Amino acid sequence: MNILKVGNLTKAYDDKCGVFGLDLSVDSGDIVLVLGPNGAGKTTTFQSILGLISSSYSEITAFSKPFNRTESLQRIGAMISKPVFYEYLTGEEHLRMLSGLYPNVTEVTVGDTLGVVGLGHAKNKRISQYSSGMKQRLDLARAIVHKPSLLILDEPFNGLDIEAKFDFKNLLLQLQKEYEMGILISSHMAGDLEHFANKVLILYEGQTLYSGSFEPIDESGLTLEAFYLKCLDDYRKGVKQ
Repeated sequence: MNILKVGNLTKAYDDKCGVFGLDLSVDSGDIVLVLGPNGAGKTTTFQSILGLISSSYSEITAFSKPFNRTESLQRIGAMISKPVFYEYLTGEEHLRMLSGLYPNVTEVTVGDTLGVVGLGHAKNKRISQYSSGMKQRLDLARAIVHKPSLLILDEPFNGLDIEAKFDFKNLLLQLQKEYEMGILISSHMAGDLEHFANKVLILYEGQTLYSGSFEPIDESGLTLEAFYLKCLDDYRKGVKQ
């Protein structure tokens, strides 16, 4: 089932800054990786999809209907930019605040969600005492507490050490498998995400250099990192993909 379809997304700041004619599709159970360096347009893409900024042109459908921010966001969870919390609250108190936004968020779902992200033991600890990895997990808990069908994550691995990154990736795979959740995730680290997603979109200077499944990448005999670098090299040489 298709849960997000983006057509011709365009948000131009100048001729090399923004996003230009981006097409994107996410089905239930997909993990779609948007890969590109800082400044490629990844955050602009996600903010445009969520309605946080206006785009010059786009056709966006969510759950087979035209995107409606009030309705669509009830079924979407997101982690955009560095998480900010009321650090004097406990993790449990922070999630309880969301019960006013989502009718299906209860004390039970709050407790269950903290357990899923591995923070059950720290639910009564003040957020000011959380490590960066724990705050990343709490941000994920905030994004999934209402059991969304689509999860949008902008550079979620930034600032995580090797162990925390490994645990976080496994947690996302668990969510994708158990809930058939579609996940749209951005990163600038190709080497850390080899075969993590089933679809890849490579973005550079707002231009889509590749969009499709992992199969052609595997068939090329290249690693994701090498394929990514080849796409950049071809783009700079003016080679059409």
